[in-house]
Amino acid sequence: MKSKIVLAGLILLVVMSCRKKASDDYNYYKPYVNDSVAIVDSVKPTVAVPAKVAAPEPEPQVKGVDLNDNYFIVVASFTVEEYAIGRKKDLISQGYKPDIFMLNEDGWYKLAVESYSGYSEAKEALSKVRNRGGIFGTAVIVAKKSK
Repeated sequence: MKSKIVLAGLILLVVMSCRKKASDDYNYYKPYVNDSVAIVDSVKPTVAVPAKVAAPEPEPQVKGVDLNDNYFIVVASFTVEEYAIGRKKDLISQGYKPDIFMLNEDGWYKLAVESYSGYSEAKEALSKVRNRGGIFGTAVIVAKKSK
């Protein structure tokens, strides 16, 4: 008789432990309200999301690059030629006339957007180029060594 009561209690214990709990019983699975991945209907965003604004098109490059000039406005340098070519194609699609050159076979493919024969012209143009921002914000002047 005792064994039947113990067996019935054991079966009851197993049945109760196997019962499925409601999702509300698992608080640790609920995302925190301020969590970035939490999507809660009752929480309204506190920051207004601006409508998509089209970025202004950069002014097309008029000057271009002449590899016979002495001073170049370089916006990027790459050790892998394919990366330089890819960035050049991006700039061409935006209306610029860039060119890639390697000065003194130093291993760096320089991407220039403008070139000038005189330093004063290049310095004046550099400030205009840097004002465009983005990749142009870190532009530098690279000079050819005179022979």
